Amino acid sequence: MEDAEKGLILNFTGNGKGKTSAALGIALRALGWDWRVAVVQFVKGPRETGEMRFFHKYFPGMIFEQHGIGRTNQPGDHAAAARAGWKRAEELLKDFDGELLILDELNIVLSHGMVGAEEVSRALKEKRPGLHVVITGRHAPEDALNLCDLVSEIGEVRHPYRNGVPALKGLDF
Repeated sequence: MEDAEKGLILNFTGNGKGKTSAALGIALRALGWDWRVAVVQFVKGPRETGEMRFFHKYFPGMIFEQHGIGRTNQPGDHAAAARAGWKRAEELLKDFDGELLILDELNIVLSHGMVGAEEVSRALKEKRPGLHVVITGRHAPEDALNLCDLVSEIGEVRHPYRNGVPALKGLDF
């Protein structure tokens, strides 16, 4: 079976801005070709985002779920939220009848040990044939990258956050 038939695994990592945006750009491209797309966001939540509003409004049948409680430096049981999101991701890796699954910020979950890297590797190896998977997030563990057909590292050159500019509605969320 060729890679395209088995389904590719893509990973966008690095400390720069644009990993989720790259993944969602692929989602838009896929939807333009009538692919069925699912997005599971780890870490992010409960703040409303422009991408969630967009997909719920224009693609109401699309799976777009958040399984997080916000940045990992905020209080709360991040591990429990991550495990719930991973349980959902495992279901989709096996049973989703679409063509594209985006696991946004999964790299962060892995790097913090909220979900085991071996468990994720096994599930990705056993995913349903024909399903393409996009993984995003900083600090991608090396063993996770080894499974990927494409790895892009997005680096920060300059970021307004470093000058005290907070995340902006429409640009950052």
